[in-house]
Amino acid sequence: MRCFYSIVTTLIILLVAFTESKADTYPEVIFDNSLVKGVYAKSRVEYEGSSWVENLNNHLLVSDTLFFTPGNALSLQYKSAENGHWHVDLQYSRQKLNYQVNPSDFLVFQLFVKSEDTQDADLPLIGIRQRENESDFLDITPYIEDFGYNMWMRVKIPMSKFRNVMGKEPITAVRMVQHRTSGKTHQLFIDQVEFLPRGASQVKLSSPAILSSAVAYDKQVHLQWQLPLTPSIRYIKIYRSEDGKNFTPVGIRPISMQGCLDYVPDLNRTYFYKIAWIDYNYVESPFSQIKEVKTKRLDEHELLDLVQGAHVNYFLENYDINSGLYLPFGMKERALVSVKESGNAILSLIVGVEKGRVNRQVALGRIGRMLSFLSKAQNRYGIFPAYFDGRTGLPDYREGEPTYDVLATSSVIEALLVARQYFSKEDEKEASLRDNITTLYEAIQWDRLLAEGYQDVLLEKVSGLDPSKQYPTLGGINESINAYLLAMSSPSHPIPLSAYENGIKNVDIRYSSAYNRMDSLARDTISMVKESFRLAFNPFSNNFEGLAERISILQDTSMYGEQLVFGNAKGSLLDFYKPFFTLNPSLLPDDKISYEEAIRSYIKVRKRRDNEIGVGSTNSDIWGFYQLSDSIGSYRINPAIGPASMFLLPNEGKKSVFALYENYGENFFTEYGFRAWLDLRDSDVSDEYFATNQAAVAVGIENARTGLIWKLYGDIPEIKSLLGKLHTERQKRN
Repeated sequence: MRCFYSIVTTLIILLVAFTESKADTYPEVIFDNSLVKGVYAKSRVEYEGSSWVENLNNHLLVSDTLFFTPGNALSLQYKSAENGHWHVDLQYSRQKLNYQVNPSDFLVFQLFVKSEDTQDADLPLIGIRQRENESDFLDITPYIEDFGYNMWMRVKIPMSKFRNVMGKEPITAVRMVQHRTSGKTHQLFIDQVEFLPRGASQVKLSSPAILSSAVAYDKQVHLQWQLPLTPSIRYIKIYRSEDGKNFTPVGIRPISMQGCLDYVPDLNRTYFYKIAWIDYNYVESPFSQIKEVKTKRLDEHELLDLVQGAHVNYFLENYDINSGLYLPFGMKERALVSVKESGNAILSLIVGVEKGRVNRQVALGRIGRMLSFLSKAQNRYGIFPAYFDGRTGLPDYREGEPTYDVLATSSVIEALLVARQYFSKEDEKEASLRDNITTLYEAIQWDRLLAEGYQDVLLEKVSGLDPSKQYPTLGGINESINAYLLAMSSPSHPIPLSAYENGIKNVDIRYSSAYNRMDSLARDTISMVKESFRLAFNPFSNNFEGLAERISILQDTSMYGEQLVFGNAKGSLLDFYKPFFTLNPSLLPDDKISYEEAIRSYIKVRKRRDNEIGVGSTNSDIWGFYQLSDSIGSYRINPAIGPASMFLLPNEGKKSVFALYENYGENFFTEYGFRAWLDLRDSDVSDEYFATNQAAVAVGIENARTGLIWKLYGDIPEIKSLLGKLHTERQKRN
């Protein structure tokens, strides 16, 4: 087979995996604050003719001195001319597209009319956008409570008043459009745009808020609070002072959070904090007691601890209470959990326990709950769907058909095996955990997950309806490696050791961009040779259509002064990183490839390329573009790519961590770690987090510093035995 594939052009394909995200605000909130100063990048301004809207790069400006909730509000300054038109979209982030409004909900926002010659009829119309669908536009005047000037007014519009709103279609934007024409310029401020339910609790908040602690880490102050089970609490409002007397509101946080980081201006300064609960009408509770804290500069080791701990905290807080699994989306109608990213959650929790940031019993209980859920969950051959409803236990088939995901299952199983090594105490709880993990692993029938015509090539998924249906096959330098190692090391249903060469080192041709760029003659040649190979392989079979087409990953090339044994791969470096969250690349026995050196070369090339592009930053330690567009597009930094490179390039990785934190920490780094992306050209940051990113930083830093996860994975008996067998096979070949 390898001889056959050597005649065709080969290329490794980096699969851009679907990564989960979670925002640090409510999914029903369209706008509460702009994360960067000056403009709100998720707004879009358009005008024509003699009409006009104040904007910067087609975005609304924001005010950080006049706001309803801290720390800013939208500024809408406009002129509505007779021979012109304007409209402004307040767009949802990607994560919030999962939110679907109920007809009984209300669209609510806060309005401040600054220009005193603005009459109520001069205010814009408002409507709802759902992808390509657009509702009718409403006059907001009838829904304003006590119209006036230089004061915040509440606008509350029943969703039932909007005609042409599609039932289950997600909201993509709230649009404001020109209404009455006039020759005057008007200025409004808008804040806290959200959809609220009719039956929101109105219980009065009479008890003081409880601020448990305030601890300084460099310019970050970590606040923690104790939140009562009061249904009318909507937000936690944070106040800061430099003298202990005059307090300024500096932020709000949703009740899903147990604490937060507040970025302060100065080091070696004393700050004072207090908090209040806020209800759905934005009425505050009595204040908490005041906490005093003094900031100080952290050394490099302490700063790495801070960054790593925040990324671990993301997984500590974002989970489904029923299943224990990772919860990527905030959805009021169900709790959609991710099997794949739950593996990253387990690894991160283990790091947190080791670093003393997560209580051992808390992590043990969470993982035990996952096991309990998965042991009863619907599966096929021991393989789980990628998503479940954590409340009902029912699979969520996102492709519209029942499928069971091999990579998602592999991710959580290998993390559980790492946990089996870590929780090694001889007490009943940890012993039971280890037994249950072994049972789950041994239940997987890897030998029934093979592609047609192969004994050593895994399918990426299997159908729940049609066992004969053939999906693409696994292979390449990505998470496929982990799946193959688990399959070969299975004590109950192993696949042959030849999967190391035939499975890992070949990739499905349907994923090959090189193949897709070939002309018809080249494709016909490959098909002809492959059919000849099939006939030679099984001359008695007339069914060749189901046999997967696979090509070698090896394509030696050179770029930016480095040899790239897998060719010019253009995907995200995270795809190269993922297999090595758990697997130390130096453990893979291979005559042709030093995986450690190969991946290190790809990291160097990507850094050099990003530095050469140099859009948006003159600091060579800020790199890791994951979205590159043309001259009018966006250049986004993925904050996991540089820092997580520590696992193979410790110096470059550390410099990237420090550069991102020092240059963009105020808006980009939070209690959950670095946000999903930083747009250097558009001066924007994401309000979301990618689970794979958070795990890459938490685990990558730990493997670079102590090798904890690598050691645990390498000591898994089944994996250790397999690596020994592969080493023996290598010696026999030599």
